[in-house]
Amino acid sequence: MLDSLRSAGVEPYPHKFDIAISIADYVAKYNSLGAGEHLLTVTESLAGRVMSKRVSSSKLFFYDLYGDGVKVQVMAGASYSEVAETEFYKCHSVVKRGDIVGIIGYPGRSSRGELSIFARNLILLSPCLHMLPNQTTRAKADADCWVPGIGRNTEAYVLKDQETRYRQRYLDLMVNHQVRHIFRTRSRVISFIRRFLDERNFLEVETPMMNLIPGGASAKPFVTHHNELNMDLYMRIAPELHLKQLVVGGLDRVYEIGKQFRNEGFDLTHSPEFTGCEFYMAFMQTTMT
Repeated sequence: MLDSLRSAGVEPYPHKFDIAISIADYVAKYNSLGAGEHLLTVTESLAGRVMSKRVSSSKLFFYDLYGDGVKVQVMAGASYSEVAETEFYKCHSVVKRGDIVGIIGYPGRSSRGELSIFARNLILLSPCLHMLPNQTTRAKADADCWVPGIGRNTEAYVLKDQETRYRQRYLDLMVNHQVRHIFRTRSRVISFIRRFLDERNFLEVETPMMNLIPGGASAKPFVTHHNELNMDLYMRIAPELHLKQLVVGGLDRVYEIGKQFRNEGFDLTHSPEFTGCEFYMAFMQTTMT
């Protein structure tokens, strides 16, 4: 595939493309445009992944371009393209669903009122070498309208097979747009916990991941081997002992957010590798608030 692109005069991995605005910022900036309104004197450049391609004719193509979960329509017409008319169809025929492309064009809304960027130039930045799962209109609509705080409808997912989703998270994120909210929510939860403890004068520390003895909790550890010292070490099952040593040393308020490992059974709610938070505070009674 890459050889065919190069033989057609298309460099599949260009060295550089300047992005002037993200898709999310583009949508926020030009959302107030009216139906049929075009800003011909404004030029924007953005990049994203093609998740839908529609061919109206050899001189008019439509793309749904996604970036960080936000969509914008790309209208590519030969009448306003900088590409020569004889090369226009060839330029767009090599673009397919899943490709990452850069768009240079002017903002506006279509006659039907959809916010778009009218492409003067389209540059292939990274081709998709595998076919993506088919995306139905209904599933796409359900995925786009979901927001955190309500139950997720997994039946609306494009990729439904749970085994495939968990083993190929990149594909899961690519086609199931709801999933990225899980990653964002997790990050915000950890940030909140860290901020909560920092505001109460706790000191964040890091303790060893590998230990001479498995301690801090009752669980079967993972064992690794240190080649230079020729000894077995245990992946930590809890940071408790090290944190308590820091308290004994005079650090009255400490906490750690980090990985822990327990060589035991697992399911969808229990992983042998997980992130935990432990904190300790000296001179604090359990009845105090």
